[in-house]
Amino acid sequence: MAVWMERSIKGLGYERDFYVHIERGRPVSVDTHINRVIETPISQSDTWAKIVSGRSDSLDQSDRSVLYALVRHLEARTPHYLATGDELSEMASDPNSDMPFTDEERRMYALRRSDPGVARSMFNAMATARFDEHEFDTALILVGRSPIRLRTSTTPVIAAPSPRHAAMDLPLPGMVPFQRVLTVNPYTLVTVVVGDFGGHFSNRMMDEETAIGINRTFAGYFAKFPNVRHLVTSRDGLIEDMTWASYEVVSDTPAKIVFRRTN
Repeated sequence: MAVWMERSIKGLGYERDFYVHIERGRPVSVDTHINRVIETPISQSDTWAKIVSGRSDSLDQSDRSVLYALVRHLEARTPHYLATGDELSEMASDPNSDMPFTDEERRMYALRRSDPGVARSMFNAMATARFDEHEFDTALILVGRSPIRLRTSTTPVIAAPSPRHAAMDLPLPGMVPFQRVLTVNPYTLVTVVVGDFGGHFSNRMMDEETAIGINRTFAGYFAKFPNVRHLVTSRDGLIEDMTWASYEVVSDTPAKIVFRRTN
């Protein structure tokens, strides 16, 4: 079952001790470190001021570093990301896996499987990482301003399908072209594509059809992945998109909609 209703987003998706790992038998939290070196500087930036005050039309090249950091850090700090690491770890244990792992990757994932504390420590290292300067300098960053209200979820950054481009960084054979997509406020989307794009930046209005497609993609991810635990959305177009995502309406009142899976 899935239930839509109006509620505060405060505490939504909160995971107790999510940034805690064990070192030498003692719990270590990186929460304070994340607040000090990532969240506080971003929240005090001119870029964030533009976003929260509804001035997304003024985002420009000078905002690249904060936008890039927002996308990459919020991508790496969710139960979904942690679970994906677990799935890759299991795939790497299979010599006949469809995904071609290098010997170094298989050793790394073997270490990860050997000790749950290692997996959590690796996750926390990623959550506090500073990203490669070359990646930031060359990535494609797009700001899309929407004519309709956009959705997000407790997995705020999604890997959306993208047209293939020779400049994309797709290091593994068979990787499907993708773009990292983050809703930064109800009417603004930021997209990052890692690769050799010469640091291209653009800020433009998107058409309504594109915005509707993005919203449907968020609904689809909510339906498909158990670790996408909450969808943050108005009720506009929700019944149609949840029906598309294999749900049916059980009850519908102005204050609450109850959905049930059909598959």
